[in-house]
Amino acid sequence: MKNLQKIFDSLGLKEGNGLYVRANGDWKNECSFSSRVSRLIEGKIKPDAFFVFGNKPLILFYENPSDKLSIHKAVWNFNESPIVFIVEDDNLEIFNGFHFLKDENSLKSIGSYEKLDDFNYFKLVTGSTWEDYQAALDKKNRVDYHLLENIKNARELLKDIIKDDSFRIVNALIGKIIFIRYLIDREVKIGFKNEESRYWEKDDLIKVLSKRDQAIDFFKHLQVKFNGDMFPLEDTDYDLITQECLNIIIRLLNEEYLGNGQLSLFKLYDFSIIPIEFVSNVYESFIGEKNQEKEGAYYTPLFLVDYILSETVEKHFERRYVYNCRVLDPACGSGIFLVETLRKIIERFIEIHPAIANNPVLFKKVLPTLAKNNIFGVDKNLAAIQVAIFSIQLTLLDYQEPSDIETFRCPPLLNTNFIESDFFETDEEKPLNKVVGKLAFRFILGNPPWKRGKGDVKKPLFDEYIKQRKKKEKEQEKEGPEIAFSNKEIAQAFLLRVSDFSTEDTECGLIATSKVLYNLQGKDFRKYFLHNYQIQKVFELAPVRHEVFNQSNNDTAVGPAAILFYKDAHGENTDNNIIDHIALKPSRFFSTFKVFSLTRNDFKKVEQKKLKDYDWLWKTLVYGSYLDFNFIKRLKCNYPSIGEFIKNESEFSVKQGLKKIDGTKKIDVSILLDWDFLDTGVRRKELQQFFIIPEHNKWLIDQVGYVFRNKEGNVDIDVFCPPALLLKDGLTPNFEAVSAFIETKMVFTDNVTSIKPHTDNAHKFLFDFEFLLNSSFHSYWALQTASFVGIKQERSHDEEKFSIPYINICESQIIVSELNQLKLKRHNTTTEVLNSYSISVIDSQINEKIEILNEKIKTAFQLDEVEKSIFNYASTILIPLIKGNENVFKKLLITDSFLSSYAQVFLDRFTPTLNKNGKKFIVEIWHSRHIIGMLFKVVPDDVDHKDNVVWLDKGNDLIIQKMISLGAQKITDRLFVQKDVRGFEKDFFYVFKPNEKRLWHKAIAYLDADEFMDAILKAGRRGE
Repeated sequence: MKNLQKIFDSLGLKEGNGLYVRANGDWKNECSFSSRVSRLIEGKIKPDAFFVFGNKPLILFYENPSDKLSIHKAVWNFNESPIVFIVEDDNLEIFNGFHFLKDENSLKSIGSYEKLDDFNYFKLVTGSTWEDYQAALDKKNRVDYHLLENIKNARELLKDIIKDDSFRIVNALIGKIIFIRYLIDREVKIGFKNEESRYWEKDDLIKVLSKRDQAIDFFKHLQVKFNGDMFPLEDTDYDLITQECLNIIIRLLNEEYLGNGQLSLFKLYDFSIIPIEFVSNVYESFIGEKNQEKEGAYYTPLFLVDYILSETVEKHFERRYVYNCRVLDPACGSGIFLVETLRKIIERFIEIHPAIANNPVLFKKVLPTLAKNNIFGVDKNLAAIQVAIFSIQLTLLDYQEPSDIETFRCPPLLNTNFIESDFFETDEEKPLNKVVGKLAFRFILGNPPWKRGKGDVKKPLFDEYIKQRKKKEKEQEKEGPEIAFSNKEIAQAFLLRVSDFSTEDTECGLIATSKVLYNLQGKDFRKYFLHNYQIQKVFELAPVRHEVFNQSNNDTAVGPAAILFYKDAHGENTDNNIIDHIALKPSRFFSTFKVFSLTRNDFKKVEQKKLKDYDWLWKTLVYGSYLDFNFIKRLKCNYPSIGEFIKNESEFSVKQGLKKIDGTKKIDVSILLDWDFLDTGVRRKELQQFFIIPEHNKWLIDQVGYVFRNKEGNVDIDVFCPPALLLKDGLTPNFEAVSAFIETKMVFTDNVTSIKPHTDNAHKFLFDFEFLLNSSFHSYWALQTASFVGIKQERSHDEEKFSIPYINICESQIIVSELNQLKLKRHNTTTEVLNSYSISVIDSQINEKIEILNEKIKTAFQLDEVEKSIFNYASTILIPLIKGNENVFKKLLITDSFLSSYAQVFLDRFTPTLNKNGKKFIVEIWHSRHIIGMLFKVVPDDVDHKDNVVWLDKGNDLIIQKMISLGAQKITDRLFVQKDVRGFEKDFFYVFKPNEKRLWHKAIAYLDADEFMDAILKAGRRGE
């Protein structure tokens, strides 16, 4: 590999920083790849070397390969490695591993030596490479996207032909074709019409399909030969499969154009390589978009499956020398959890019993038993069950040589291991309870539906189940909170129902909509859940909600998700249980490769009782820290909320505007005709912070669905009359509320709330309300406590807005009035004469007033330095991060004030203790373009160290070498995925982090300094 070594030297890649040479064999022990990836690298992909980051083989390297075409096709089907280097003598070609060009019969070229620097070590590990090439690595070029599109198009054409029960038959037909192609690509002798000894080519399948009678005989032959119950068809079903149907399949296989002008690429697909998640994509296609929306069922990305299994099944095997591990998926869908579990069980068996694994006859007998004893799934959708069984059967075949597959009999799994049933079926004679209910499961894992409401069913089983469980627990006089169920949220019902299938050892790992943790209506559910279950870990994905599921569903609005690891407490007190909480934040690595990139402060531990006592803490754990918890708790204890103040004073009324549609009954509002209409729609936005634009259309609707009425039963027109403070339901992009005083009477809809004073004395408080609601203080409060903000929509309920602490603020009326006049002036300047200079001057004046407003709030609430820093961190780092502002990843220059402020926190904390006996505490800052390190040292108090902060401009390599000398292992992953490396030496302690602005904020310094101080105190108590 002489020429490749030159490339490695040029890029700064070497063994020990992510580069692996396949021939050395060490990678098998050091890389925690999935079994599929490991087997394909060794058996199909066969690179000479590869670069790994975040446990992903991101770059493959080849030198003088004998068959480049095979490499190109295999890598594209592999769908794991975005970049491929091929060196032939002195020539270098760099290719996009996710983009295959059919006409050129190769991967798309990126370039040669001129592009080499784009892939140097530090650009790779800091993410700048992937930022530059993000568009080139678009999902629409990848093999799984093309495969799904091809199958969808063929399926739509088939549905138009097969009218009766088309979904079931079309699904079965396509499933059989995929299975046959898998056998062909694995070079399994299929054996049909006395051709047992011949290997099939891809065109052989096309020939069989060209004659209908022969094709039907072939399908039946396979059903008998492999004994599987995947996609079973009856004789009457085959009657509906015409030659016209088979011709569509031929077009699919023959790389012809299908629906929507899409060209099939089926001859390029290698089903012995394609990732297992394609089956899940196929399932998504099979159930159809309408049904998906109805059921709330979504494809589960493989990276989430891998993570859940790493926290459950893998840890189980680490603790015990066993291979059996019975797992139930209560809404199994395509069976992806069960497929990956089965892989781990098989590999564990191979590890424990290598002799049996190396004996094909014995191993062939063991494989079905491993599936039958351990893998169980439930789903109400038969199509899903069939795909799940299909996936399990393929997995069993994957572990056998082609010659062994030829005589393998797939185990029957329908109605024994896979049950078509609603999971809330309680009839003891039905298979769900008669078969599955009698088993003891080690884990219950899955991604149950999230759909809210009753849907088309008048009385869904999950609703009835909750009612019956509540009744039963009342009869048993069970202690603790009563079972609660909000908004007909099926995810809540699933979280509770699994306890009926749990023993004391059963652990659950379920993906649920994040809303169950934050919704205002879900408080009683959370009380019940916290009382009856021990929560082991919460992995919150809401901050990256747009990137988790949308690749499969093409739906960026899909709800936020959290993974809950928990178990039934079986009556034990849960107060002292410690919960691990992780909140994943946006990063370049997650966006492109789904590599978890976490800061140290994304990891938290919390006592379960704290969540019982402070329900709002669920939200604070996502974006805050214990500093935020203490701050919010202080404010809640010392100040009434605006809502409490309004209620206690009894001098206000709070009402929403009219609702245009609300059922069939209409209310006469003709009394409001020709009033000014306050339009808060996207186009008009007439209600703004501190200002309502003066021009309005007239209200022209004489009947609506709902409006508040007065004591006499007539329309309460007083709601629409001044004086009142109006509050919009939405928030600004910075999460501030939008409120302003109404100057004249006007109609508004129910997305506006009116706070109306009843007395002159009460009127003055409205200025404080407006002051607080429109401020950055509200942004902070909403981020840390509001259920939707940063979780789903950027809006909050009135109740959440009114939860903000209230305090009388000096000069609030004056500043609010001045802001109103400035906004009016700006409005008039814009509408009369467009003068950009005048507008910029007015904007500057507005911003100055708002800054005064925000500073007055900080003073009023007596914020200390720590509270000011976390307040600033929310506005300058967290909110921009949520909005996708790249500035938070900005690189800091040497002597940047961010670094000085960070260092000063440590100086303030440790100087009083360590400055003694002729010694001095200093901070040595090592700066480079990609890494920054701080060494906290105690040095002799002499002239050489006259400054408390010493700045050193270092190269990246020098800092890495220093870290290695300190004994830090796996530098790359720890530094750029876990985001910091820290530790203690004899005369100093240290922290190294990537050069990213967000990691060196003063608020983070307080957290880091506290952690170091705790470690020092603990070491002192131990006498170290």
